[in-house]
Amino acid sequence: MCLVLTGCEREGVQEHKVAKGIEQVLVATARTSDADAEADAAPSRERPWVAPAAWTEDPAPRLMRLATYMAPDPAGPVEVAITRFGGIVGGELANINRWRGQMGLGPIGEDELGTSISRFSAAGFDGYEIRIESPRGVMLAAGVYQKAIDQMWFVRTTVPDAEVADRFEDAVFGMARSIAGLDNEDDE
Repeated sequence: MCLVLTGCEREGVQEHKVAKGIEQVLVATARTSDADAEADAAPSRERPWVAPAAWTEDPAPRLMRLATYMAPDPAGPVEVAITRFGGIVGGELANINRWRGQMGLGPIGEDELGTSISRFSAAGFDGYEIRIESPRGVMLAAGVYQKAIDQMWFVRTTVPDAEVADRFEDAVFGMARSIAGLDNEDDE
C-alpha cells in the first residue's frame, strides 16, 4: 500500500517525445552498364512503381515517405510523394475527407464517394484516384491496395492551380496505376 500512495504523490504528467521512423529503401549507387540502368528503372517488389523519365528522386529522407520525386514544370518543380501503410488505412472515404480537409474543404458523405473518385483494379490490386480542387490549389491523389501484402500505397501531389494539375494528372495517376502493373490507359 505504501508503494501505491508514494506513486500518487508524483508531480504532474511527464511527456516524452519519440521520433517517428523513416522507412528506408535501398537505392543502387552505381551503374556498370545500360542493362543495369534499365534494371534500375524497372519496378521491384519494394519499389513497384514506374516514375516518368524526367522526374528525379529526391535523396533526402522524409517522414513516412518511401520516396519523393521532383518533377520539372514551367511553374516550378512539383513534389510527388509515395507512401505505404499497413491495411486499408481507414478506407477511401476517411482518406478523401482527410485530404479535403488539408485543402480547406469540408467532408463528403458516402453517397458522394462514387462520383468523386475513379476506381481501377488489377489481379490482387484495388485502386482509386481523386482530383481535389480548392482555393488552396489542386491535390492529385491515388490509393492502391495490394491484397497479397495487406498494404496501401499512396501517390500524391498538391499543385498551385488547375493548369499545373492538368499537366501532371496523367503522370501522377499513371505512377499509381503502375504499382498495380497497369498502364495509364488500363481501366476496369
